[in-house]
Amino acid sequence: MIDPKIKSLNFWKRIGLSFRQNHQGGFTLVEMLVTIVIFAIFMTGMYGFLWGVTAHWRTGQNVADMTENARLGLNRMTREMMQASQVTSAGANQVSFAVNFGDGWETVTYGFVPGSTGSPGQIWRSSSISPGRSTLVDDVDNVQFSYFGNDFRCDANGDGVITLDEIEACGGDLSKIARVDIQLTMQAGESASQNFTADAWLRNRPA
Repeated sequence: MIDPKIKSLNFWKRIGLSFRQNHQGGFTLVEMLVTIVIFAIFMTGMYGFLWGVTAHWRTGQNVADMTENARLGLNRMTREMMQASQVTSAGANQVSFAVNFGDGWETVTYGFVPGSTGSPGQIWRSSSISPGRSTLVDDVDNVQFSYFGNDFRCDANGDGVITLDEIEACGGDLSKIARVDIQLTMQAGESASQNFTADAWLRNRPA
């Protein structure tokens, strides 16, 4: 009589042998298709994740570059305007002023050139002693110069703020301009525009 344990062991051996024989040909077509589908789903998820991380990093880098660009441009404009003796030409998108940096008097001009349709423009700088325009700030949507005086005899409406219109109505003497405010609108890639502001008091105006 055969021991039941031996019969049971022989049974599982036969099952194992049958399983190995049935899989000698490798993976079945169904198994391959399932593997491919799972791999495709995994790769799609990874691609979406990596694309999102890359886009977020790119946006952050663009904003950082834009902020640094705006800061350097505003610092240059305000620093030079504060050394000016007077504004010689006052426009919404362009300003000229007389200044002496130690090498003699010159007229410095800042102006804005819009970009083509759908693209930002730039702020340029020129000087009477070095003809030609040089780019000061790129990726500019717009720049707005505002002018204010400190001669309260020109304060027509009594609000304590002497605007360019009031200065022009008070004889049009641009030497009465004591402060220039700058509003810079910048564009960083596809992100929303951002505004940067600064003001420059003309410290070397004649008394």
